[in-house]
Amino acid sequence: MYVFQHNGQLSIEEFHAPFGGKLDPNNRWVALASIIPWEPLESRYAPLFSATTGAPAKPFRMAFGALYIQQRLGVTDRESVELITESPYLQFFIGLSGYQFTRPFDASMMVHFRKRIGPDLIKICNDMTKASGIALVKQLLSSLADECTEGENKELAAIELELGERPLSHDTSENWGTLMLDATCVPDDIPYPVDLRLLNEARETTEMVIDDLFKQVSDKVKRKPRCNRDKARNQFLAIIKKKKPRKSEIREAKRFQLNEIRRNLAAIDTLIHSGAVLLGLGSHLYRKLLVSSEVYRQQQEMYDADNCRTANRIVNLAKPHVRPIVRGKAGKKTEFGAKISISDDNGFVDLDRISWDNYNEANDLIQRIEQYKQERGYYPERVCADAIYITTENKRYCAEHNIRLSGRGRGKRVESPAESAEQQDLFKSDLRRRSVIEGRIGTSKRKYGLDLIMTKLVETSKSVIGMALFVMNAEKILRLLRLLFALFVCVYMVFASMNTGERHVKRLACI
Repeated sequence: MYVFQHNGQLSIEEFHAPFGGKLDPNNRWVALASIIPWEPLESRYAPLFSATTGAPAKPFRMAFGALYIQQRLGVTDRESVELITESPYLQFFIGLSGYQFTRPFDASMMVHFRKRIGPDLIKICNDMTKASGIALVKQLLSSLADECTEGENKELAAIELELGERPLSHDTSENWGTLMLDATCVPDDIPYPVDLRLLNEARETTEMVIDDLFKQVSDKVKRKPRCNRDKARNQFLAIIKKKKPRKSEIREAKRFQLNEIRRNLAAIDTLIHSGAVLLGLGSHLYRKLLVSSEVYRQQQEMYDADNCRTANRIVNLAKPHVRPIVRGKAGKKTEFGAKISISDDNGFVDLDRISWDNYNEANDLIQRIEQYKQERGYYPERVCADAIYITTENKRYCAEHNIRLSGRGRGKRVESPAESAEQQDLFKSDLRRRSVIEGRIGTSKRKYGLDLIMTKLVETSKSVIGMALFVMNAEKILRLLRLLFALFVCVYMVFASMNTGERHVKRLACI
C-alpha cells in the first residue's frame, strides 16, 4: 500500500533539529532537494503499489534519495543507512520532517528500492530534474543580467551556453547543438570465468541438490547416490593451482568434471522418480540447479567440438545473464558485464541502450537523432561519434538532414578531394570535441561506481547504471548553481562597497 505525502516541499525552516540551530541553505543536499520535483515523481511511483492493501510503503523521496546518496558517495547499503542516520542534511534530503536518532529504514530495503525504481522511472526523474534545474538557472541568470559588468556578462553567457539551449537569435529552421555518442562495457563483479572452475561449481551444486532430495525420500531410498566429491575436488585443485597447466591436463580435468555432473544429474532424476520434489529445494538452490544443467550442456558441447564458442555462453552461476563482451581495448580484450550506449546532449548524459548481449552500437545513431528532434524540435548541427558509427546508412541519413557527422569510417580510405584549411580545422575540432564523451565515461567509472557493478539481479543492475548517469546530470546543475552563487557574491560585494543597499535588497527578492 502507498500513502501519498501531501505536505509539499519541506523547507529547511520547517526541519526540526532537537539540538538547536538551523540547516545551512547553501548546503549541497539542500540545494539538490530544491531542484528535484518530488511531488510529480511521487505520482508516477505510487501506481506500483496497491491503494488499499498491504503495509504502507516508504515514500518515493526516501527511496530515491537513499539510492542517490549511495550512488553519489559510493558506499554500501549498510553504510548508506548509517550515514543517513548520522547526518541531518541527508535526513532532510530524503524527506524527514526532523532529525531522528533511529534508522529511518533497514539496510535490506535498499534492494527493494532498486527493484521498484527501474531505469524507466529514473529516466523520467532525469528529464524532469534537468528541466527543473535549467529553469532555475535561467531564472537566476535573468535576475543577474541587468546589474553585471561586461566581464561578468561574459561569465553569464558561458554559463548559459552550458545549458545547451538554443539562442533566441538563432534561425529556427536551422540545426543547432552537438550530440556525442559512444558505447562502453560496465563490468560486473564476477571472478574471471574459467571453464574448469565453472564446472567444479556446477558439480558442487548438483551434490547439494542430491543431499537435500535424499532427505525427502530417506525413508524410501536406503542408500544415497554415490558422488566422488573428494576425488573431484582434489583433481580440480591440482590443476587450478598450477601456474601453467598443459592443455591436455585441463581437458582431462574437464572430462572428469563433466562425467561427475552427468552422473549427479542422473541421480537427481532417480530421486525425483522416488518421490522427491524439486520445490522443496528453495528458490535459490533450484535456480542454481537450472543454471548448472545449462552450464553442463554448453560445456559438453564445447568439449565435444574442442572449441571455446557457444551461443549465450554462461560465465557465472550467480549471474547467468552476464555475457562476454569483446571490446578490443588495451589490456582488456574481453569484458564481462552490460554493454551500454550513452549520449552527451550538450553537457547532459542520457542512457540510450543497455544489454548484456553484444550488439553494434552504430544502429543506435538514427534513433538517437530522431529522439533529439522529438525533444527539441530541431536536429543537431553535428554528431561526434566513434569510427564504428560512420556507416554508409548513417552518413546518408545525416546528409539528408544537413547534419555534420564527424569522424573517419573503418573502411578502406579513398582519396578525397583536397580540403581547405578551414575544413581541416573544423574536422580536427570535431575530433577534439568527441573526447568529451570519453571523459564522461571515465568519470562515471572512476567516481560514480560504473567500474564494477556489485548488484546481482538484472533489474537492480539497470537501476544502478541509470542512477549513476542521473547523479552526473544533477552534479552538472549543482555546479552551474555554485558558479552563479559565486558570481552573485562578487556582484554583491561590489554593490555593497558602493553603498547600494537598495539594489541588494531588490536582488535578494528576485532570487
